[in-house]
Amino acid sequence: MRIRRGSRARGDRPRRDHHDWASETYVDEWVRRQQAEDPSRAERFQLICDLFPFPNDATVTILDVGAGYGPVSTFILDRYPHATCLAQDGSAPMLNRARHLVAKYGERFKLHQSDLFEVSWLPRQFGRFDAAVSSSCLHNLRDFKRIREIYGEICAQLKPGGAFLNADLINAPTAALHQRYDGVATTRRHREGASEDLATLVGHGNRSPATATRGPFPATLDQHLAALKAAGFKDVDCFWKELRRAVFGGYASLKERPQR
Repeated sequence: MRIRRGSRARGDRPRRDHHDWASETYVDEWVRRQQAEDPSRAERFQLICDLFPFPNDATVTILDVGAGYGPVSTFILDRYPHATCLAQDGSAPMLNRARHLVAKYGERFKLHQSDLFEVSWLPRQFGRFDAAVSSSCLHNLRDFKRIREIYGEICAQLKPGGAFLNADLINAPTAALHQRYDGVATTRRHREGASEDLATLVGHGNRSPATATRGPFPATLDQHLAALKAAGFKDVDCFWKELRRAVFGGYASLKERPQR
């Protein structure tokens, strides 16, 4: 199955963070490390499915934003036997690693390559979605203004009552908690056996350092929730949180609204 492409990113556009999603070597190592964490993320994926506004036997289409190698889509498709997932990502190496899911799920799993910074990133040829999800993706944009715009674009592309659920990394709300979370993370890495930094390991530089006034990610939880409300979502809430990780989102209005 071929990858559907949206607008391509400009060739001279620099990377926006320390990740090198165009590198086969980098993506291989990143996927290997993420797959080791998949069992611990299953509870979050289960929660996302529990929050969908439709039964398990529903025939639905779900957009997976920044789907990567497809862990969230896989979880959804296994739980919803009549669902179709459209996996969007900007990285060709990443989508190539998701391609094997086509053999397992057939036409229920579709790939769409597009750049989230392009206005045409949404695969509109599939119509409106019953739900949209994202996991460990949007913080990589490092641009909260663009994230707010994406929230609005997703809301406009959902069917009335459709859900958007985002499992992502967030900033601590205060400088004191920022330091506290750093301490907890350091203790856990030492306890579990810290591995070498991925960017250093494959020679792709390091992330921009956080400071007391600027956290490592684009926004706090409160800022994300406010942005979702401003984008038009209803019943916005944080459904799970641990330190800098959270699952949050909301629901599109039950009233029909024009697509953007």
